[in-house]
Amino acid sequence: MPNALDWVVSNEESGSKLVSFLSKQLSPHYSSRQLKRMIEQNDCQVNGRIERFASTFLGTGDRVSLNLKNPQQNFNRQLEQSRILYEDEDLFIYDKPAEMNCDEQGIIALLKPSFPSIQLIHRLDRQTTGVLALAKNKTTFEALVNQFKQLQVSKSYQAIVDGILRPSKGHIENYLGKKHVYQGQTIWGEVPSFQGLYASTYWNCLEIGKKASLVRCFPKTGRTHQIRVHLAGLGHPILGDYQYGKKFTCLHNPPRYLLHAEEMGFIHPRTKQKLIVQAILPEDFLDAYKKLFEGKTA
Repeated sequence: MPNALDWVVSNEESGSKLVSFLSKQLSPHYSSRQLKRMIEQNDCQVNGRIERFASTFLGTGDRVSLNLKNPQQNFNRQLEQSRILYEDEDLFIYDKPAEMNCDEQGIIALLKPSFPSIQLIHRLDRQTTGVLALAKNKTTFEALVNQFKQLQVSKSYQAIVDGILRPSKGHIENYLGKKHVYQGQTIWGEVPSFQGLYASTYWNCLEIGKKASLVRCFPKTGRTHQIRVHLAGLGHPILGDYQYGKKFTCLHNPPRYLLHAEEMGFIHPRTKQKLIVQAILPEDFLDAYKKLFEGKTA
């Protein structure tokens, strides 16, 4: 079976849900659960756009594409030495690739055999790349979790967002909470203060490109999906973030949302010295930058 498959929806198939349509095409090779997971992992496109909802209804003439490759499995099976940003007796800081999970099946499973007490100090969403910090012992874990709670950890992210971001800088603060749970995915958004957690993000627009903007974000808090929700709330969702953006003016269609954790700084619990760790932009982010910002005509 080839790695990529394409279909056109017929009159008889019109009105089918996406996962049902794919099940009909690929049974018995793939179960509905497997196909749903592929859809959620951005492996399916409808009419050239990534579709992440298995319950989407299809119409006559819709073009459906499915990528059968699953890079997540490879990322979750191996650590790359070149991605280790910092390591000592207390800390392990890694340049997380897209598709690597921050859970017991992902990076934790890879590190547990060598470091039985390893714990995530914070998390990155599966498609977010960049600086990920883990503690090798309980003392370090508790000290750094406390720094996070006291808002003493500095973080910066880069993102490429849809549209022309104006003004050139700003500050977003509100309360975030769960808005919807749909197809196993939780959608977060602004809620009244008594229903959510305080969230604060400063941002600077670094560059304007072809119907896209390069932005650096400084989240002061660390709420789930915070940067993604805040940028979408400005009317400029991150390119590739089809969970928080549906209509994009930029024609570039990346296979994941372009968000990168570029830097983290905190006081090392043992040395009491400031430690700053940086991760360079990944190739897919740089490729998008070249297409959208070099020789640009905004």
